Amino acid sequence: MKFKIFVATLMFIFFLGSLYPIIATGLWASPAEFRYDLKPGGTVTGEVTVKNIGNETVNVTVEKKRLLMDSIHLVYSDKGIANWITINGNTTFTLKPGESRKITFTVKAPSKINYSDAVGALVIRGLPVVENVTGGTQITHGVELVVPIRVGLPGPIIESLQLIDHKAPIILLSFIPGEFVYELKNNGTVQANMTGSIDIKGLTSHSIPIEGVVYPEDNYTLVERWTPGWTDLGLYKVDTTIKYGRFQAIKTINTTDTVVVIPVWLIILIIIGLVIWMLRRRGVEAPIKIKIERK
Repeated sequence: MKFKIFVATLMFIFFLGSLYPIIATGLWASPAEFRYDLKPGGTVTGEVTVKNIGNETVNVTVEKKRLLMDSIHLVYSDKGIANWITINGNTTFTLKPGESRKITFTVKAPSKINYSDAVGALVIRGLPVVENVTGGTQITHGVELVVPIRVGLPGPIIESLQLIDHKAPIILLSFIPGEFVYELKNNGTVQANMTGSIDIKGLTSHSIPIEGVVYPEDNYTLVERWTPGWTDLGLYKVDTTIKYGRFQAIKTINTTDTVVVIPVWLIILIIIGLVIWMLRRRGVEAPIKIKIERK
């Protein structure tokens, strides 16, 4: 699964209840993200427009969060940059179809800062206004928009990415994917932009690209998958190279693993061979015999 940092509008559907009727809703937000450069104690104000693009009236809530993201997680936190953001005005309101509202916010950097990159967000959630319906349970489709707020801050540039845990499969069967998991922590003061690859070499060779971004003080779970094919067999050396840096990937993390690949066709042949051997040992003869007589 490839990590795509902060899409313009990150949507996901969540369900409440079961059975019919189905009520759908949708929200749109612009701009998709904000980028600021602040000095210690500096302040900036931004504005985002939220519009109801669905056919139902929507109850909207707006929250300020710090974003913690990796290849498999999206986690919200109330720490760090979340405390720098102030939402001006109401954080809950109702939008009819076609209606829009402007949300203003203020970002104030603290006077003392120990890192140079921070990323927060406005998390905008919408649920349709549901009227009571007799005789059935309702499903409501909600929507969630994440509008990132990236802040660059002056300070010491320290690039430090640590591999705190790593897991790799020992044995793999053909056509069954195996996961390579890397737990990383950014101990530096700037974001670590990652590139690299997982090079798998044995009877055949494979290469899996790596990419991602780890922000200061964040933990990041990198998960990559490899599925052996028909031609993969035996011992494979797995060399992982993770390059990282704020602007250029100049630092490197390396790991090496060994994986045994057992093809399914080999297992089938072994099973057939064992069955034939057991039948012969017990004196079981084949049900069909072909006898050739010479005249």
